[in-house]
Amino acid sequence: MEPPPSHATLSSDEKHPAYPADSGSNTDIAEPVSQKMSNLRRATCLAIFCLALFSDALMTSSMIICLDTIGADFNESTNIVPWIMTAYSLTFGSFLLLAGTISDIYHPKPIFIAGFLFIGILGIGGGFIKNNIIPLIVLRAFQGIGAAMTIPSATSMLTAAYTTPFFAGAGTLGLCAGFVLGGIVVQFATWRWAFWIVPMITIPVSAASILLIPGSRTATGSKSHDKRMDIVGVFILTVLTPLIISVLSFVVFFFYQTRLNENHALIPPKMWFIPNFLVLVFVSLCTQIYLTGPVLVFSVFWPAAYQWSPLTIGLHGLPMGVTAVIVCVLLPRYILQLPPRISLVIATSMSGLFSILMVFADSRDRYWSFVFPSMVLITLGSSAAYMISNVGIITSVPSHSVGVAAAIFSAAQQVGGAINVAIITTIFVQVRNDHPFPSYKSTASAMWFIVALGVAQATVVAIFFKPQPNAVEGSEAPGNESEEQRKL
Repeated sequence: MEPPPSHATLSSDEKHPAYPADSGSNTDIAEPVSQKMSNLRRATCLAIFCLALFSDALMTSSMIICLDTIGADFNESTNIVPWIMTAYSLTFGSFLLLAGTISDIYHPKPIFIAGFLFIGILGIGGGFIKNNIIPLIVLRAFQGIGAAMTIPSATSMLTAAYTTPFFAGAGTLGLCAGFVLGGIVVQFATWRWAFWIVPMITIPVSAASILLIPGSRTATGSKSHDKRMDIVGVFILTVLTPLIISVLSFVVFFFYQTRLNENHALIPPKMWFIPNFLVLVFVSLCTQIYLTGPVLVFSVFWPAAYQWSPLTIGLHGLPMGVTAVIVCVLLPRYILQLPPRISLVIATSMSGLFSILMVFADSRDRYWSFVFPSMVLITLGSSAAYMISNVGIITSVPSHSVGVAAAIFSAAQQVGGAINVAIITTIFVQVRNDHPFPSYKSTASAMWFIVALGVAQATVVAIFFKPQPNAVEGSEAPGNESEEQRKL
């Protein structure tokens, strides 16, 4: 008799034949620590890991609220200003695989600390840039590299020792806080504080992490002993691809990866053949825009059409952050017990179809009847889809490849977010040129793109996602923690 579905049977939910059941494990991070660390120190480490995702979301959402004010301060058009977000997302996505691979080969602790410190130092400098917006965009691009160093390393250390939904909840909490924080600093101080507040978190935390996070280790397991850095693959993906954005560069990269030994490749070739892996990556490509897209568009439309202040805009975007926190903190157990294919189709359909309400929210009187329920429902759908796909990818790979899998998932999310933001911005600006504010046509056109994306996403999941049988009894799936890990 087949047991009810759980997070361990989400995507492939078990060992794929490409990965033998005795694959190397990263439990060496947790094994000695469970006996030495106090409960307070364990809780502190968990909070530190969650702060990485919190800080990333905070930097993203607070910037959305600040974009209009930054553009006015530098006297730049809406065509240039969104690059403050896009540059961050592109470098974030480009360097995630490198950071994830280094975290899997070596210990993730120094990668995490260096990334957190790098973000803080750059944040201090960002608040002092004046006169020219280009240095600010460049600095944000370098901040994306620092953020790329923190997420896979934090995920690797977290999944080796904890079973908790709070990591995903930390990101949505940062998103929620960023909307309000961005409005507060713009209205009562200056947008520069959106940069300066981040170092107040990351610099002290990176210093504390040196003492609190468990120390370096020697890799265990036959696969880990033989792993080494794929320098050529790193160069192609992080240098050539950003400079020469072309299909050819990706083809060369993936062809080259198939010629390497699995333990030496930047992305193990067999990973792409894990059941549902590509479908879940596609879901990740789309989920971010449902949260950032509407607030990005409304943060331009509302002050121009309704003369709303930045704080008012931030508060009106708050339902998305609050809903995301509730979904990721209180509902994971219930969502992950549903059949994954059905729940993913429902979640992705909600993200797209309920965006239609925003298409017709053409007056301030329709905020509570159209915008508010739409924000709640599309956030419920996109957060659930994010959670299901994230758990599915992490639990479908061997434990020694968790860092790379987390990097692929986050890279897809960031690159997809950057592409979708560029598309929405282009649609919004082009239609606005023909129909200036207070016309709602430019906003409605951008929302129609979100609707179409959600429908496409749900269709792909419905057609290509294939539920998998349970793992072979006795095999250690990467999502099933040992007793020592559960104690930690």
